[in-house]
Amino acid sequence: MRPDYDGVKCYGDHDWSIGYYYEKAKKKIEVFDFSKAYTNINEVIELYNIYQIFSARSIKPELLQPYQPTVAKLQPIIARFFAGIGDSNFLEMHDAVYFGYYDDFWTLVEKYKVYDRISESTFSRLLNSSEITLYKILAHKSVVQQYDTVLAEHMRVSEQTTELICSKYLEKKDSKAITPCFFPVSLKPSEYESIFDCYIDSVHPNVNYLQLLASSQSSKECPISDELRLKARKKAEEIWKEHMANGGVFQYGVGVCFKEAAEIVTTEMVESNTMQYTYDVKWIFENTDFPTLLNNFIYLFEFTDRCFRCTFPVIPSQLSSLLSVLGVKGKKEYVTDIGFALTEMKSAAEMNGYRAILLEKGIRIEDVYQWFFTEYIKNEFGTEGFVFHAPTESQSVLEKCRSLPAEMDGILKQYQLYVKHGEINRELLEMSSNHIVFSAIPSMTEKKYAYANSKEIEKEQFLLFSDQCMLGYLPETGKSYGSFYKALSCRHIKVSDYHNWEQSDLNWLAQRGTIRINESGIIQVNFPRLFMLQDLYKHGVLCPSYYEDTTLIDSLVQSGNLRYESTLLSIPEQQYFNFMLNKSEYSNGKDLRNKYIHSTCSLDENQQKADYITLLKIMAVLIIKINEEFCLKYPEDRNIQSTLKKY
Repeated sequence: MRPDYDGVKCYGDHDWSIGYYYEKAKKKIEVFDFSKAYTNINEVIELYNIYQIFSARSIKPELLQPYQPTVAKLQPIIARFFAGIGDSNFLEMHDAVYFGYYDDFWTLVEKYKVYDRISESTFSRLLNSSEITLYKILAHKSVVQQYDTVLAEHMRVSEQTTELICSKYLEKKDSKAITPCFFPVSLKPSEYESIFDCYIDSVHPNVNYLQLLASSQSSKECPISDELRLKARKKAEEIWKEHMANGGVFQYGVGVCFKEAAEIVTTEMVESNTMQYTYDVKWIFENTDFPTLLNNFIYLFEFTDRCFRCTFPVIPSQLSSLLSVLGVKGKKEYVTDIGFALTEMKSAAEMNGYRAILLEKGIRIEDVYQWFFTEYIKNEFGTEGFVFHAPTESQSVLEKCRSLPAEMDGILKQYQLYVKHGEINRELLEMSSNHIVFSAIPSMTEKKYAYANSKEIEKEQFLLFSDQCMLGYLPETGKSYGSFYKALSCRHIKVSDYHNWEQSDLNWLAQRGTIRINESGIIQVNFPRLFMLQDLYKHGVLCPSYYEDTTLIDSLVQSGNLRYESTLLSIPEQQYFNFMLNKSEYSNGKDLRNKYIHSTCSLDENQQKADYITLLKIMAVLIIKINEEFCLKYPEDRNIQSTLKKY
């Protein structure tokens, strides 16, 4: 057990704790005793942290300046103490370090080259101790180089090694949280496979790392065979089954029901954390014209919002804050959470149930899709040439899963030709053999989308809306409102309600024009700017076509804070489509398009049916997006929206 020590700790220049530790460090500096002989290593490491606090740029210079003469004398004291550490007392000193100072200990070992006085045998004894944390050592290049052979030998057998390799080469991390990790040169990538294999067979492998190994792609830096990925996946599945059998799994779900009801849509929470959605089948049967059947995907099932942004994609700002600290995410992983899983469940159940009840009336949703391309677009917008071959009822589900992605590709190529040439030239289409790249599919609308384009606009959104920003907590009342925006919505707030070190962020927001601080120190909000930023934060993209006034967006584009793009799909939609249909962007992609085209799909018919429902969902979204394009280009023409029978 490491000793406790209640000392000053500097977690970084911009960490929210720096104000608290500044006050604590100031009190220690004010009574500092230069004559003291230090024997406790934690007291010395605390001096290092105090020095770091008084070097912080986020603290006003006038608060630091009076103490600088004393602070300047701390480094020689630290240097003398670490110069006294050698082979005879290194292990004793190491074991005496408080856990919160452990990373600082190795920083100082490297800074003062303590390793020059430590033998390989002593270092080897350290590595074999039960409390050693390898990643703290591997963060220091000089230490790793000094003990290359010893470290390599230890890592070949250590249970920590697999997780370290995954963290270095496979795991996705916030760029602000990345810690350097240097591996000994003697440990070769060709050895990783056997290390992984032993880890999978170990007594208690971490299921997060097993799933990461199963979903990651092989690379030169970290080779992973298909055999090992399969073994990791099966081991992970085995562990999850054990957890479920022991009742150690949180259950949640979605229920969708189509029946006669008093209202068109009702929702209620039922047992086992299940949200039940009920749709009035009578209303649906009374409104079976094809435009309304398509509009139901928008207004009934909410596959898109009212700006026709697809509601399926993950938006980073909306991910659970717990997700940022729990679990292991791959570098090329499409990161999801429970909210995403629930949306997928709901939309799949809606599509499956909707398709089934329409078949009772002799209506195939595939035929509705075909009508949109072959009749609706031609009749409403005078655009001819779209060809869509709907999967037939006589086809097996496997054949349907193969044909629908091909039709998607064909429709998108036809659409691209229309945008480029104003017509669909069939001969030119038949010449095309290019792959569909979702990010390259153009829009017919200039300035279709607007995105964040600067660190400043991202910081502005973080300060206003993130539940990780401390401006949502008022020190005066001791109450947390969840975000600064919510706090402003609930009460009148003064700048003086916050600590001094937090007021700099408020002044920055005032300079940005998001808030105004009146003569009484009360914070007032620039609502047009705030609502625009909230829209961007919530959806990851703005749709200027649906703003009555785009002056603010235009000005932010001119200043470089936002940028315009003109594509059929927004970036979140592109990412979702890539995740679902291929593996071009994400290692954990569902790969629905490629696995059916290349016959690497599951032979389980139930899985094939589930995949087909997903493909029908994606096709519905594509129809909505293409319809939007024509409606924006030809606003005078009647469109699908206007034919909707009001609920």
